[in-house]
Amino acid sequence: MAETNAEAPVRTDPRYPASAVSGITSMRLSPGDAVKLVNISASGVLVEGKTRFVPGTRVTVIFEGPAAPPSVKARVIRCQVSAIGGGGSLQYHSAIAFEAKIELPVDEAALPPAPAPPPPSAPTKKSSKAAAAASPAPLVNRW
Repeated sequence: MAETNAEAPVRTDPRYPASAVSGITSMRLSPGDAVKLVNISASGVLVEGKTRFVPGTRVTVIFEGPAAPPSVKARVIRCQVSAIGGGGSLQYHSAIAFEAKIELPVDEAALPPAPAPPPPSAPTKKSSKAAAAASPAPLVNRW
């Protein structure tokens, strides 16, 4: 039986791209440096920066901008290389879970359009058991 990490929170809030939260103009982590917002939800954030964080590290997320939420204490869930620049410099994506949910200044007009539903498919001769066996198990997203 596969083990699961009981500490990893399950993602329950919708994520918004950086373009949908124009009220946040910049961010930084303490300890750490300025970071670039990749996406955000009421319960966490994905940022890109030069600092490599060890999962479990406690940080304070400091938002800046005209409609920025207050600073929030958080914990790094994962950190991985996102890009390798010239000269071997690394950029990291850090997934960070907030200790308390925040209110987001979401700009609804900046949200991308919802994807169109797939067209109905023609019925096939496969049995429902065969179709169920062929479909992959549902994925559970985690920070």
